[in-house]
Amino acid sequence: MKIKKLSNQDQEAVWQFLTKHVYSSMFLLSNIEKTGLKYTGELYSGEYWGAYDEAGELIGVLAQFWNGNLMTQAPDLSALEALTTHFCEVVNRPIAGMVGDGEQASFVLSKLNFPANAYNTNRSEGLYQLALEELQLTEKATSDQFTLIPTSEADTSLLFDWLKAYELEAFGGEVNEEHDKHITNRVTQMQKSGNAWILLDKEQPVALSGFNATLAEIVQVGPVWTPPEHRNNGYARAAVALTLDLVKKQGVRRSVLFTDNPAAAKAYEAIGFKQNGSFHLALLKEPVELSRVSA
Repeated sequence: MKIKKLSNQDQEAVWQFLTKHVYSSMFLLSNIEKTGLKYTGELYSGEYWGAYDEAGELIGVLAQFWNGNLMTQAPDLSALEALTTHFCEVVNRPIAGMVGDGEQASFVLSKLNFPANAYNTNRSEGLYQLALEELQLTEKATSDQFTLIPTSEADTSLLFDWLKAYELEAFGGEVNEEHDKHITNRVTQMQKSGNAWILLDKEQPVALSGFNATLAEIVQVGPVWTPPEHRNNGYARAAVALTLDLVKKQGVRRSVLFTDNPAAAKAYEAIGFKQNGSFHLALLKEPVELSRVSA
């Protein structure tokens, strides 16, 4: 098996490989579409390595992105082991965490062997998919009481408060100046992206829904947030359904999301999502130099 550092010359082959596993490769594909395979240190850019079999076919990809997070797509675990071993030998930036296919991420993390108390979150979630032709809009979702507005038209302080609460609930962490700076940057990115909306119930903001990775024909849902005081009213279900219906009319054909929240899963299943796999989220409290762990 051959492992090599990938470059933009490999982009077509990488794209073809990843699209065969599109539901668990959305972050990888979306980032490649934005920045290619060249690492610049800028938002979404990453370093990529590929595993090739004896026939020269690409059978696995491992990447470390600008923020330190790792992602993989290597259903062949022998390829994933070779990629992980090679990465550990050449890594020169701190690791911040890992997201991706549940089995693959668990395998890599077992090799990296970070202590359990190093993580803010380390969990597997259900991976759900939906062909948008099967999207089910409830009567409530199509009620005249609801309006969607893009986040570019929403109150920035409201978005800051909602995203901060969402991240602390979903990923843990500490409230500090650095985290606030991160949330401010996320709000700016969200408002520029055009991929997130606020649901209004008779002009009152009640829920947030967006896409954290997008391709021409498929979108990945996230974040989805309903403030505690507005929960148990079907707002998240309506927000997700309406945003998916919006992009369906623009030609998007499929959607994917991941969650470990039983109430959220029930809401997603009600509009047509079905579980097919798992997705792992592992975020460290602080980026870790791999040499420190080895030592």
